[in-house]
Amino acid sequence: MTMSPQLCAFLLLSATASAQTWYELDLSGRELHQLAVSAEYRLDPNEPLDLRMAAASPGRYARHDFAKNVYALSATDGSGHPLAVERLTPSSWRVSQHQGVVRVTYLLFGNRADGTYSQIDSRHTHLNMPASFLYAPALASQPITVRLKVLPAGWSVASQLMPQPDGSLTAPDLSYFMDSPLELSDHQLLGFDQPSNGKNYRIELALHHQGTAEAAAQLLKKIKAVVQQQQAVFGELPDFENQRYTFIADYLPGVDGDGMEHRNSTVVTSSKSLAQADFAQIETISHEFFHAWNVERLRPKNLQPFDFSQTNMSDALWFAEGFTNYYGKLLLKRSGHFTLDNYLEKLQGPLNTALQAPGRRWYGPAAMSQQAVFVDAGVSIDPTNYSNTFLSYYTYGEVLALGLDLILRTEYDTDLDAFMQLMWQRFGRAEKPYQLADIEQALADISGNSSFARRFFHDSIEGSALPDYQALFARLGLMLAPADPEQAWLGRLGLESYGDALRVRGVALHGSPWAQAGVTDGDLLLQLGDVRLQSTGDLNSALAKAKVGDELILTLRRFDQQLQLKLKVQADPQLVLTEDPKASKAQRKKRDAWLAAKQI
Repeated sequence: MTMSPQLCAFLLLSATASAQTWYELDLSGRELHQLAVSAEYRLDPNEPLDLRMAAASPGRYARHDFAKNVYALSATDGSGHPLAVERLTPSSWRVSQHQGVVRVTYLLFGNRADGTYSQIDSRHTHLNMPASFLYAPALASQPITVRLKVLPAGWSVASQLMPQPDGSLTAPDLSYFMDSPLELSDHQLLGFDQPSNGKNYRIELALHHQGTAEAAAQLLKKIKAVVQQQQAVFGELPDFENQRYTFIADYLPGVDGDGMEHRNSTVVTSSKSLAQADFAQIETISHEFFHAWNVERLRPKNLQPFDFSQTNMSDALWFAEGFTNYYGKLLLKRSGHFTLDNYLEKLQGPLNTALQAPGRRWYGPAAMSQQAVFVDAGVSIDPTNYSNTFLSYYTYGEVLALGLDLILRTEYDTDLDAFMQLMWQRFGRAEKPYQLADIEQALADISGNSSFARRFFHDSIEGSALPDYQALFARLGLMLAPADPEQAWLGRLGLESYGDALRVRGVALHGSPWAQAGVTDGDLLLQLGDVRLQSTGDLNSALAKAKVGDELILTLRRFDQQLQLKLKVQADPQLVLTEDPKASKAQRKKRDAWLAAKQI
């Protein structure tokens, strides 16, 4: 009997005793954004084989239903005889009758390169595992092997999966496998060795881009400086498996800007080249590498273990994501990527957003974190009132980390670095999941003041109070003040030209003159004062004539009625953060202790 090459490959891999789940990837359909996946599952013949496609992905908190891109699914037994496949739910299937070996084939469509989805084309095969692979929950604790049928000439593998002598890639279990993105392409591989705790860890950059070798070398130099400053915060690197960590970077036209952390690697993507973005990609790289400590190992209890079948809700994302956001930027200042002015400008955006966010009326950071299941790239078509009810836990946590760091530095003779190191020692190094009460206790211990820790959590984590940033910055010789207190302001409002008017798209920001006057979604704005409104330029012209405190008449059409509303002009609340030229030597010393590079 003559066997097909595909069946020979199956039989060869079936002999590998350690592989309870096995996948083979056929890239021949990549021009059509199509990947052919062959899988083999070995299990008790008396138990049905249940298969699932993930609905959620590590690092994402909303639902994504990856099964929508799976088709042409079929199954056979170990001898090649067809088996019946029953679809139980949109994301699950069952094979009831088998002899202990089930072979499944399916096609996967993928054309979005970022940290969540997959892209298959002539340039690369970029796979996020939950978006790409059917898995058997019953085999979750068993090893997994991946083989590549044929790699195009010049292509190589970038992954945190373990390479084997026969060219296959392995994971010890499903959890590790699903957290292991895979890039197959003609990429550059650069790296350096970084010592920690008597070991040398290889930090790799798998760079798929169209830039120069000089740009790649410059990026690697920036990465090395960031790695060292992050190591200095925690006192050590995580103990990466295989003593290796890989940045998988796709900087190509047609990919989507993103960053996604993983246990021993990260995916960073951008449609801009390094030169075009002036190396702004290092900001995402810095954020994602900090996650190697904070969230990959220093992990909230309500995200452990991660449930691939549904949304994963946590009340700690203000810490897991927001504190990471803070350090991602701070450590770029310490590593020399940002000047002082650059860094202060980077702080202005989140400070203005958080201080002016009407959503803080409804939720503190803990409750806001729980909204991630709806907003973290979640998809819905009905309008929301998020502009008035939501403040990103990234931003919320970032400004809280900033405030807490300055409080600890100026009132308690310690700092947020010491706090993060304590959390790492208690929970991250041992990979013991934490709860909010554990964060509060660590704050009490590092500050030496349990009353302060309880008050901070009550007011600013359970509640929505923010520190007095103006007073805190003043202690470091910095000034937070209105950018232009004489500038007339009506507030942010979504607008589009609509015939001879401006149509409002979305609700007005609570507290703004628009909202106070009653302007709402769908209104057609006709005239402001004596200026006809046909474009946003007309609105700017009307506002340029106004002064703070003026009352303007707004003429609008709502449904079939023409109305006139009164708008009271406010002062622009935008704040700017600058260096105080009169800062004392003591203030500058405190600032330098905050922003200067640290020694490992």
